[in-house]
Amino acid sequence: TGGDNSQDGSVSSSNMGPNAAPPGILRKLFPSFPWHTLPNLLTYARCLAIPALVIQFYTSTHVDKNIHSSLIFAIASITDYLDGYLARRWDICSPFGAFLDPVADKLMVSTALILLTGKYGYLVAIPSSIILAREIAVSALREWMASKGKRDSVKVGFQGKVKTAATMVALTIMMSIPDTIGKAWNIRQIASSCSIVSWNCVMSLAMFLLFLSASVTVTSGSVYFKAAAPVLMGKE
Repeated sequence: TGGDNSQDGSVSSSNMGPNAAPPGILRKLFPSFPWHTLPNLLTYARCLAIPALVIQFYTSTHVDKNIHSSLIFAIASITDYLDGYLARRWDICSPFGAFLDPVADKLMVSTALILLTGKYGYLVAIPSSIILAREIAVSALREWMASKGKRDSVKVGFQGKVKTAATMVALTIMMSIPDTIGKAWNIRQIASSCSIVSWNCVMSLAMFLLFLSASVTVTSGSVYFKAAAPVLMGKE
């Protein structure tokens, strides 16, 4: 039996990349678990969280339904970081995982933006439109650059990561706001609502982060198009 466990552990480790970090506590405790599949499993879970979020958002009648929606989105957002971290740590990458990971992120964020736009109206619709328009434009740009063999010119940069983090934090906070507070909140409360710690203050923080994300979205998108300009203009 001991020999079988050792063999299972060797098989599991053999699926890691050549530069994988040494096994940690969990990998040592459960050597037969297919750890190399965990990053993809986290990505699949993020995809399944999308319909779960929509159902929870519209059908729940629980007194803490907004907190529950926020938790679903927050956990899904954490898996966005975790799957990439594990893939880098274990030096593993699957073609399907590399394709699905950014798609799952965009679908999750887009769904949350649409849900909150329907709830709050134009205040959320404005930054949401900017963010979604940028995502569509940059995705199209990356696909076109890939066809030219220049995809590395428009790979995700630091500003793109800041935009993603700010958006996910803003949406997580906004999801948690009670309906009675969120629907009554308006733009005139930005200056006054943070005089005391309250849900209005939390809503103001979420709106600030969302508009910050929209601003970074524009600047980071311009960086990608500037990098692609020589190819777009036929100079390369």
